Amino acid sequence: MEQQQDVYDVVVAGGGPAGLAAGLWLARYRRSALVVDAGDPRNAETWAVHGYPGVDEVAPYELRRRLKEQALTAGPRFRAGMVEAVEGRADDFRVRVSDGRELRARRVLLCTGLKDILPEIPGFDELYGTSIWHCPDCDGPGVADMRVGVLGWGRQIAAFCTYMLTWTDRLVLLTHGHSPELPEKSQEALARFEIPVRTEVIERLEGQAGCIQRAVLHTGDTVELAAMFVHIARGPGSTLPADLGCRADEEGILEIDKDHETTVPGVYAAGDITPGSRLAIRAASEGVRAAIGIHKALITEGAKV
Repeated sequence: MEQQQDVYDVVVAGGGPAGLAAGLWLARYRRSALVVDAGDPRNAETWAVHGYPGVDEVAPYELRRRLKEQALTAGPRFRAGMVEAVEGRADDFRVRVSDGRELRARRVLLCTGLKDILPEIPGFDELYGTSIWHCPDCDGPGVADMRVGVLGWGRQIAAFCTYMLTWTDRLVLLTHGHSPELPEKSQEALARFEIPVRTEVIERLEGQAGCIQRAVLHTGDTVELAAMFVHIARGPGSTLPADLGCRADEEGILEIDKDHETTVPGVYAAGDITPGSRLAIRAASEGVRAAIGIHKALITEGAKV
């Protein structure tokens, strides 16, 4: 039964692998925890989560279902919705949820993730998640030796391309009408690895049964492809970290200490909004580490030796 006083040791904002793993372990440490989740994961369109130990090619929502089911046996509470605002300080946070309820928490854990900026190109939505992806760590192994397009034009796009060489050297950079922001060193790298750059606007993407086949350029030329990765821009999935004043880099990735506490005392973070890879397994691991850090912080001084 829901706690009548709505007071928790920890309120977790976000119910992806990081938030669910944290909820599970906070309950194992007998900490009262509430996980608030909007049900809108970054990887919703992806057909499967790859490389998660002990789980074989599971759909994102199915993985979340299993993690939630396991966590529920330990005892954290769950609520559908979003954490809209957090005020106060450590040991006395006031947390407002989108259903209008105000909660109290001693600690807050941000697992709000990232959101990708995706292009508006005809055919893109039908192929995204099955043969177009944003994460090379997740889906790169599945395109080994294939003809792969990389869509993007920012300063880091050349580094993205050379990272893709781990799996294939059959690459083409597509900038969709944008002049690529390529420093001289980046231009030299693309030339060295013979990665062509096509700057024409993409008229549409074509494919069948979710599998991309080609990019049709506005000139009428076509670029034959077996897969595509998009790397335009991404940002925080929530304004909460910025609203709280958590220190972050230019992409919104939060600064945390060894216990996953942000620069705001009592506010912790785990998952994609912290430094590191964007793998589901890494997010789950960090959720556990954050839970341990919070548990240790809540141990009373009298119980420490």
